[in-house]
Amino acid sequence: MISSQNLTKQFGKIVALENLSCTIAAESIYGLIGSNGAGKSTFLRLLAGIYKPSSGQLCYHGQEIYGNSELRQEIILVPDLPCFLPGENLNGMCKFYSQTYRGWSTSFYEELTQIFTLDPQRPLEKMSKGMQRQASLLLALAAKPRLLLMDEAFDGLDPVMRENLKRILAREVVANGLTVIIASHNLRELEGFCDQIGLLHEGELIYEHELESMNLGVYKLQLAFKEIPSQAKLEDLGLNILHYDKRGSILQLVVRNDQEFIESTLSKLEPLILDLLPLTLEELFIYELEVKGYAVQSLIS
Repeated sequence: MISSQNLTKQFGKIVALENLSCTIAAESIYGLIGSNGAGKSTFLRLLAGIYKPSSGQLCYHGQEIYGNSELRQEIILVPDLPCFLPGENLNGMCKFYSQTYRGWSTSFYEELTQIFTLDPQRPLEKMSKGMQRQASLLLALAAKPRLLLMDEAFDGLDPVMRENLKRILAREVVANGLTVIIASHNLRELEGFCDQIGLLHEGELIYEHELESMNLGVYKLQLAFKEIPSQAKLEDLGLNILHYDKRGSILQLVVRNDQEFIESTLSKLEPLILDLLPLTLEELFIYELEVKGYAVQSLIS
C-alpha cells in the first residue's frame, strides 16, 4: 500500500505538489489524471525515490521511500522520455537490468520479446519514439517490480500495442501482485482499465474515486417531450440529476438512481422517447466534477 500525508515538493519558489494526501491500494491499477504541469511526473519521481519530499510523508508498505535502496529494488519508473545507456541496444540494456534488479526474469523477458517485436541489435537511440517506449516497458516488466510507475505510458503506442500492454499489466496484477500507477492527461486511455482514478490540478489532488463505485447507479438518458419538464420538477420527483441539457424538444439527463425507479418515474411524464445511452468514463468524470463546481474541461484537457 502507498500512503502520503501532506506531501509537498518545491523547486525553489515553484511548488510542484502541495499537501497531497492519498492512499493507493496494493495489487491495483491507479490512474493519475491531470493536464500538463499538474504535478503528475513529480509525484511519480517522489514515489520512485528520485526526489526527496520538501515536507510531509510518502510511504510504501509503511516505509519511507527516499534513501531506501532496498525498497527501491521493488520500484521501477518508466518515464515520459525513455532513457537508455548511450549507444546501447536492447540486448545490452537487458544485461544491465538483469544485473541491477534482483527480480529480473529471463523467461518473462523472452515472452515479452514475442509481443514487443523489436530488433535486439538495433541501437535504441535510432528507434522511433513508439519503439523506444516499447523497449522501456519491456525492460521494466521483465525486471518484475512490485510497484510499476508509468508516465504517459501509452504515448507513441499503436492501438494494438496499447491493448497488449493493458492485458499484460492486468495479468501481472492478478497473478503476481503488481501495483501499477499510470499518469496521463488523457482520460480515454484509462477507460475500463483502472481500479481507481485521481485528479491532480496545480499540485493538489482535488478528486479521487474507485471506478466501480463511481459508476454504480449512474445512467445517461435521452428523452423527447411535447413540453420538457424543468430540472427542479424532475428533482422534486426524486431524480438525482448530475447533468441536465435541454435542446429543443430533446432532453439529455445523467442521473444517479436505481434504473427501475428512473424509468418508472420518467414514464409517468409520458415522454415521446426514452432511451438509455452508454456512459463513457470521461463523461462520468466530467459530470461528477461539475456537480462539485469544477470547470473540469480545463483540468483534463
